[in-house]
Amino acid sequence: MPDLRQSDADLDTAAYRRDLWPRDTLRLIADEQNDAPERVVWPRDDDEVAAALRLAADRDLAVVPYGAGSGVCGGAQGRARSMALDLKAMGRILELDTEARTVRVQPGVLGQHLEDWLGVRGWMTAHSPSSISCSTVGGWVAARSAGQFSSRYGVVDDMLLAARAVTPTGTIRAGAWTPDGEEDLLPVLCGSEGGLGVLTELMLRVAPHPEKRWLRGYAFPNLPSAWTAMRRIMQAGLWPSAMRLYDPLDTALNRTTKDKKPHKQREGVGLLGRMREALTRVPTLRGHLADLPLALPGLVNSMVGGLGDEVAMILGFEGPAAVVDAQVAVAQTLLTAGRDLGAGPGERWFGHRHGVSYKLAPVFIAGGFADTMEVAAPWSRLEALHDGVRQAIARHGLVMAHFSHAYPEGCSIYFSFAARGELATYDALWTDALDAAAAAGGTVTHHHGVGQLKSRAAAREAGHALRVWWELKDRLDPEDRMNPGRPFARGVEPAPGPPPDTGSGPVFTVDRQSLMADVDPQASPAELDAALAERGYQLRIRVDRPLARWLPALDRRALDAWECPVFAVQVRFADGASARVGPAPRSAAGPDFRPALLRRAVAERVQVAIRPLTDAPDIVLRPPAGHADARDVRPTWRKDGRWGFAPELEPVADAVGGEPARGRSPRRHPAEPRPPELNPSEPNPSEPRAAAGTETE
Repeated sequence: MPDLRQSDADLDTAAYRRDLWPRDTLRLIADEQNDAPERVVWPRDDDEVAAALRLAADRDLAVVPYGAGSGVCGGAQGRARSMALDLKAMGRILELDTEARTVRVQPGVLGQHLEDWLGVRGWMTAHSPSSISCSTVGGWVAARSAGQFSSRYGVVDDMLLAARAVTPTGTIRAGAWTPDGEEDLLPVLCGSEGGLGVLTELMLRVAPHPEKRWLRGYAFPNLPSAWTAMRRIMQAGLWPSAMRLYDPLDTALNRTTKDKKPHKQREGVGLLGRMREALTRVPTLRGHLADLPLALPGLVNSMVGGLGDEVAMILGFEGPAAVVDAQVAVAQTLLTAGRDLGAGPGERWFGHRHGVSYKLAPVFIAGGFADTMEVAAPWSRLEALHDGVRQAIARHGLVMAHFSHAYPEGCSIYFSFAARGELATYDALWTDALDAAAAAGGTVTHHHGVGQLKSRAAAREAGHALRVWWELKDRLDPEDRMNPGRPFARGVEPAPGPPPDTGSGPVFTVDRQSLMADVDPQASPAELDAALAERGYQLRIRVDRPLARWLPALDRRALDAWECPVFAVQVRFADGASARVGPAPRSAAGPDFRPALLRRAVAERVQVAIRPLTDAPDIVLRPPAGHADARDVRPTWRKDGRWGFAPELEPVADAVGGEPARGRSPRRHPAEPRPPELNPSEPNPSEPRAAAGTETE
């Protein structure tokens, strides 16, 4: 057995009692301590990880993988009879391949260290969570993190191309490293929160530093007008690097629309202080400032309307200068409902974008707690999600929200709230808020992961799809030693899944706002094309075979940039049980079970991206002259179905290395197999089926 660096000293084990879950902060203030692990191990490579797992088995200990401890959901919380596996000794950056645009790293690398190392070489992951200085790359993958530039570069599972993990029963190679003939488990490892094994090496996409960055602020009269602008920008295929919308209270706190001069955010003013400062502008509330927000959440929330309806939005583009200029020109035609605030708001946000995580202590010191909740839904459900979750939180504390991580199909909402510092209040608030998110048709987490906080809600969201989890758990971790109960609580009875389909396809429903359609995965491409065309749409990503066969064979390296080929998957198991998973957009409620479900059950419906045949901007983007690499530009579709990339409004098949109706495969690692063709110009026709279904506005 390797000579493991380990310790059972109280001073060492005490540091692993908790992560940054605010509930544990409340318990700490009340002088309640979590259990400490029995010992801590600091492995340096795969062999030492395997040795540590054998040691845990010999001593009958649970294993809690630990990165930097910055999680806010209790996923790395200490527990009795456990071993903490601190992975920061596995902090090497192994290889940068500029031709393939990939970087290989060990899981314990701090995010900021990786960005700094890449930065001096002209590259970046562009994954920029607010916790970047105190979170690890392995933690990003374990929790399916999303950075602040996900609208352009994707979330971490879009960046993740390959992984290696050590489990109690052996080593897994996934993604691009999957051995021939084996199932690719990358979608299940990403988001597993250490529940299956220990990540030991990762390969991520990287991007070149942008030639130009453009940031600006806009004020809109109300939330609906701003939502419309956000949706139109994303669905026009403009792919902004940042788009953040603040609700009226958050707008007032940031003073984004009020100040003519640049406002320097004062250090040391926490969330509670900023709330009090902003609310002094409401005359009827000034007399209650000493109580806010701990004792009067109902009063405060009901009177926030005194701040007005105006909201602020920050918009940013980055990339080759000519492409950014073209994107900005088109975006400005979609922002007519907004008032231009100049570059100041965007530049101030960019400069302070990592500072907010360090300003919550004053709330706890004042006898309250502060926390955040990130949920997401398609555009058609966004207002219901916002209203439902806000009302649920407002019963217990003061709440505000901003909207970020926007995608063509939907958007995330990030709620910040403060309330009286009591465990009963904390638990009731979260129970109500998670129930409200599920009732509105949203996902219960977008990028903070699950941990203990959301383990029951995530299990309910997954339903019978958890059969995949428990099957793999029994195979890879038969003694349930790896982070037990995280990310999914045992004993949660799955709700009945969708009933068997009675409607006729191949198109069942169309969500016009979110540009998604539920379709028959067994239908041929010709059938889908015809049925969608009757409604004025086409598939956003062209396919060459029925989706039930195309999706399981899809290799994410077959697209130059991240793209979402399927949102929801509805399947039926052999015993009649059914599951529907994948609420758009970009749920981080545990692993992505969709590929595994398509291999284990009969697909009844899949929800895919569509685009209108008419009334859509005819935009084609390609690298400017002298800049030959199309991977610096997000792809978009022309109305005539051509795949293009550039400021010129013309066909650009020559710039993408293929026929106009084909996507270009990226350069691949030499050892990797060729990915499947994605966009053949001539799909195989078959007998058409009746096109029937419903549409949602």
